[in-house]
Amino acid sequence: MTKAAVKGWIHTGTGTYTRRDMRILHTSDWHLGRHFGTQPLLEDQREFLRWLLEVVKEHRVELVVVAGDVFDRAVPAAEAVEAWREALLRLRSLDARVVAIAGNHDGPARLAAYDGLTDLAGVWVRGGYARAGEILSIEGSDGPLAIVPLPFLDPLLAPTPAEDAPDAASIALGAATGAAAAGATSPEPAPADPPPAVARPTHESVLRTALERAVSSIGGRRSVVLAHAWVSGGLASDSERALTVGGAGQVEPSLFDGFSYVALGHLHRPQSVGGRENLRYCGSPLSYSFSEEHDKQVLLLDLAPTGSVSIEPLAVPVGRKVATLTGRLEELLRAPEHEHARGRWVRVRLTDTGIVLDAKTRLRERFPHVVEVALAATSPGRGEAPTDAHGAGGPAKSSHELALDFWSKVMGESADPRVSELLRSALEHARPGQEDA
Repeated sequence: MTKAAVKGWIHTGTGTYTRRDMRILHTSDWHLGRHFGTQPLLEDQREFLRWLLEVVKEHRVELVVVAGDVFDRAVPAAEAVEAWREALLRLRSLDARVVAIAGNHDGPARLAAYDGLTDLAGVWVRGGYARAGEILSIEGSDGPLAIVPLPFLDPLLAPTPAEDAPDAASIALGAATGAAAAGATSPEPAPADPPPAVARPTHESVLRTALERAVSSIGGRRSVVLAHAWVSGGLASDSERALTVGGAGQVEPSLFDGFSYVALGHLHRPQSVGGRENLRYCGSPLSYSFSEEHDKQVLLLDLAPTGSVSIEPLAVPVGRKVATLTGRLEELLRAPEHEHARGRWVRVRLTDTGIVLDAKTRLRERFPHVVEVALAATSPGRGEAPTDAHGAGGPAKSSHELALDFWSKVMGESADPRVSELLRSALEHARPGQEDA
């Protein structure tokens, strides 16, 4: 047994080990089936899953928690579904149980379609409101653990508190119908009072409602919450889909008070939130945008029967990192300081001021995984809007003059005669026989 595997175990003195604390692995935001630009990532994701299985085996993980966004789409491709199924089969073959929740990218009804059946196999998958906040009681090698799965809960789909109860109008109509059938004379109905205003559900309110069901039942037992949400104070990347417009989708860290550990999903950057070490995002296992230059990781937890937890980040060694390079084309093709980006997903911001032909093709000779190439602003005038047709109160400009102004603003220099003539010819072709106003 390796030194890492010994952690969390007690040597009995007879050459065997007994479990001291329950070992849990926290992972999230796999986004199976995602692309980086136009490049498919499923093979990189499969490589991550193979590595994850080795981690589970080496560290004798008892429970794997997946905090949402298993898939990248609500209706995932067949290959992505097969990768998920294979991962579950392999995890169970290693005697690791799995608890997973739907994220905002997942189709909750599809992901959790067989949760009642898979429960029997040691795989608990929850999605939507039906079982949100329901407590799972799992027996670990060192005692019981209460788990509260909280999938992404869309406030727009929140059930109303009295959804199944008959309303006052239905009761009145039923009474009037019964009276008429008995030959009775119905009195004039009294004017109905306007219905009371109902507060619109928010992410915080629907999560609070679900958690309140669980808190009263846990009663001080050690517990783990899985939640797919944006907790206030968490740092986002460019690749997360907004939960709502503005910041209304965020929830306060205090919402999760009273639990031993909170396994968060949604934000792709590994981080603790609100100054609480037990309130954690593990982040996505791969980089899904150029803002994700940070290292990727999963979290290995040792959760004691008392509820105290120790956390060990494990760096994910697979998948491509990202790089953003800025400079002139010829410099990028030759400068040795850019060699580190050869195997990465690459975004290029060119600072050339003239016409650059076949830039992406040429860059791929050095950087095979170039995803994006664009011109970068390099001069004070570059990127500014062109002047209007009359300048600053001056005489009207021709279409050709406006085109030349636009060229100089975008390119940072005046058009040479060849470009000027090309623009004139293009405008004449687009507007044959028309004179400038």
